Amino acid sequence: MADVSGKGIAASLLMAICRTNLRQIAPRHATPAAALCELNRALGREIGAGLYITMLYAIIDVARHEVTFARAGHELPLLVRPYPARGVPRLEFLASEGMALGMVADDLFGSTLAERTVPFVPGDLLVLYTDGITEAPNEEGKEFSGARLVDVLRTHSHHPAREINAGIIAAVERFVGEAPQRDDFSLVTVKRVEPRGEAARKEQTPKNR
Repeated sequence: MADVSGKGIAASLLMAICRTNLRQIAPRHATPAAALCELNRALGREIGAGLYITMLYAIIDVARHEVTFARAGHELPLLVRPYPARGVPRLEFLASEGMALGMVADDLFGSTLAERTVPFVPGDLLVLYTDGITEAPNEEGKEFSGARLVDVLRTHSHHPAREINAGIIAAVERFVGEAPQRDDFSLVTVKRVEPRGEAARKEQTPKNR
């Protein structure tokens, strides 16, 4: 997930260059931090004054049931976990250090970039987004905010990922009302589900009485 500063042709071209470089760089590295460090080096000669790119790079390992990510100045990812004991999901913004791509020299970028690994098991939900979601203003100038995003997920997290995205976008649109759109936005929701075979085995297992 990435977001380029500014608007117009220059920003669009920079994002296209970033995507092209990332597709070439990503297969060479096993960790998000290593890939982002090389990407920062590659973009150093392409980014003009006043421009930069924020990015969150995540790798989901379904065998280990975990997700590893590095955050180059991007919005905090939101992890949602079921909490059956209380009947409500547990939500957490996952913090990690990192500066935006193209802002500083390679050595400083690498020294501030922190990689983080957290469990990501069946039932968990990972929400990635740009600030066009959380900073969307209404007619009074108030922003949608991370708190409202959390409120939406509390009521929609049990739905499939596609329906969760639709619910978030609908909530943003209701909040914004007739206010003009200030920024574009991107939204990706990843939901872990149990393998079909495992779910079937659980259904067939007799319950203790």
